[in-house]
Amino acid sequence: MTPREAANDYARRFAEMSANRDRDALNIALEVKALVQLRIQTTGQNFDEVLFSPYTAQYAKNRQKAGYQTEYVDFTRSGNLWANVRPEVIESTEVKSVVEITARDDRNQVKLQGAVKKRGNILLVSQSEADLIAQLNQQRVQRYFR
Repeated sequence: MTPREAANDYARRFAEMSANRDRDALNIALEVKALVQLRIQTTGQNFDEVLFSPYTAQYAKNRQKAGYQTEYVDFTRSGNLWANVRPEVIESTEVKSVVEITARDDRNQVKLQGAVKKRGNILLVSQSEADLIAQLNQQRVQRYFR
């Protein structure tokens, strides 16, 4: 391949990566959301991998009566909160895509805000999740240049 052909090939690949940036950013954010949700629903741990503060005695009693687990806080009762939390591109330029992961309706925004007041931002990623996402993103970028 001549230097000119190589430069043209590189430019084409970079343009393809740029054209797919928003879609790829949303896919990464969906993976982030899935990892965070899985961690919380299966372990009740925050981003520091420490258990969230427990349910109050009365709320735990109500959850138990309704058939829900009470060993740890999982932010799951009906499933509406987790179903409503999803990523959205909030800024897009030639060189970056900014994605926000949050609840998309007012009712679930109130739930998230209540969670933040009681237990901190539940949507933060752990270090191990961040490392995995970084690895997946690196693989995504390399895919364009093979």
